[in-house]
Amino acid sequence: MFTLTKATDVTTGDLAEAYRFPDSDRPVVRANMVTSLDGSSAADGKSGPLGSANDNAIFHLQRALADVIVVGAQTAIDEGYRPPTVDPRFADLRLSLGLSPVPQLILVSRSLRIPADYPTLASPLVRVATCTDSPANARRALIEDGQATLLYCGEKTVDLHLLIDRIANDGGRRILCEGGPRFLAEMTSVGLLDELALTVSPALVGGDGPRIAHGVRLSPPAAMRIRHVMGDDDGFLYQLWERVAGHVVSGSD
Repeated sequence: MFTLTKATDVTTGDLAEAYRFPDSDRPVVRANMVTSLDGSSAADGKSGPLGSANDNAIFHLQRALADVIVVGAQTAIDEGYRPPTVDPRFADLRLSLGLSPVPQLILVSRSLRIPADYPTLASPLVRVATCTDSPANARRALIEDGQATLLYCGEKTVDLHLLIDRIANDGGRRILCEGGPRFLAEMTSVGLLDELALTVSPALVGGDGPRIAHGVRLSPPAAMRIRHVMGDDDGFLYQLWERVAGHVVSGSD
């Protein structure tokens, strides 16, 4: 049983408590995603059109609560990611929690098909997680022309467990994954997703857009349970789910 809370009745403090990362002696990985009513993670190729003012506030709140933001490089390029910042509304909250002034951003890419002139690469807050078998020419261009900092996690492909370990060794405990759908499916398939913050947009978009987890088949399905649901006058639902450890979702005949 859960309670549907009206978003406009929730204070900033209440919201921060609702989305606070749980205390843990190991890293906690939370994904933040948005979906339409008919299951698409994008409208016109981007997730932004599915959002709202409240969704945007929750998006920035979760960034303010995180040590590290992790996102697939192609999603970052498509969505126009810039070096991370903290919304002024949540700056004092972040500092009160003893966090660094701004979270780090890690872009994940095996192929390194990232434009060398992508300006976000040059920020000292941004690193690119890749593997040692990534194309040498691309690595050289990103380092020399884009001034990128590369983080090697595996040989043939990006080892996500190794990536999370590297983040943890650097002191990161609160990890926010912002997709895209293929990256989220990969993260879930190797058992690393602990929580899912999901906005359900009151829109039907049709088309063949991907679901929030797309590509890798999850077998067995990852079992989740609801922690809270909030709604607003515009019909958006803001949900927080957590993984049910050791539980398998059984199929039906």
